[in-house]
Amino acid sequence: MSKYIGRKINVWFGKESTRGTAVAPTIWAPKASLDFEEKSEKVIDESSIGVIEDSFDWHVVKQYAEGNFECNVYANLIGYLLLNVFGSVSSASKNGAYEHEFEVAETNEHQSLTIWLADDTQDKQFPLAMINSLELSAEVGDFVKASAWFRSKKGANATLTPNYSEDYAMLAKHVQVYLADDLTWLASATAIESTWFSLTINKNLEDVDVLWSTEPNDFCNTFFSVEWTLELTWNDATYKQLFMDGTKKAMRIKVVDSNNTIGTSQNPTLTIDLASVIMTEFAKTQDNNALVKQSITIKALYSMTDASMITATLLNTKSSY
Repeated sequence: MSKYIGRKINVWFGKESTRGTAVAPTIWAPKASLDFEEKSEKVIDESSIGVIEDSFDWHVVKQYAEGNFECNVYANLIGYLLLNVFGSVSSASKNGAYEHEFEVAETNEHQSLTIWLADDTQDKQFPLAMINSLELSAEVGDFVKASAWFRSKKGANATLTPNYSEDYAMLAKHVQVYLADDLTWLASATAIESTWFSLTINKNLEDVDVLWSTEPNDFCNTFFSVEWTLELTWNDATYKQLFMDGTKKAMRIKVVDSNNTIGTSQNPTLTIDLASVIMTEFAKTQDNNALVKQSITIKALYSMTDASMITATLLNTKSSY
């Protein structure tokens, strides 16, 4: 065995055909950071046995893996995270490229993944990987980033050979944010001059623990919620008034990678639509020596009119997920 730096750790994902049964890796995942690791919970036997020492035995009662995976958003890779979060996808060819529409599956067992990790010490596969929360964010001058907190079954030994393939990085300069009265008006809306955003989807996983196993039998998503924080330069009171009045709006994040062409004449594109939102928090910075900024926190609501809270559409070179 040899010592190694974190850059030597390889990560990739595969879509499981049978929930909880590991599959071969499908896509390698360039990572920005990783703290995904196996966990072992124990109980200590503190029964008295006629001595003053406090314990004499212990037992393993639960084993699993959890942690955070952070990456830059790549047009093909991000589809695996979106599938795990939304639970449903439909794909179709589009002028030589492929369009994937992700919708929230109204079930508590969304599509599972297998995570594979390989480094200079060990290779392992982690079946039944489920995202508890996914954050997408962008800041001026940087990549669009994704941060996914996973839980899975404990790892099993595997043999892996890294093989990365070309993908399309999405940058903050590719991001546009839109606000409109409803979904139908988003296409004609004017882009908001945002300087930073963070969109978080929470799936609130619940472990299904059973008496006969130290491993969770399942990881089920429970209630589904979405929040979005947005920063803008303060130049009028529009958003503050929307906050004060509690006015419902529709919002869109659209990321178009204009650096690359796919299909006949298209660009890798990620579009996220929120059918109905309200602004729950409003704040301003008022530093004497800096431009005044405003930040708004937005909660997504389920729209009965559109039968949706959030959807995502991804255009890339991958035929299916």
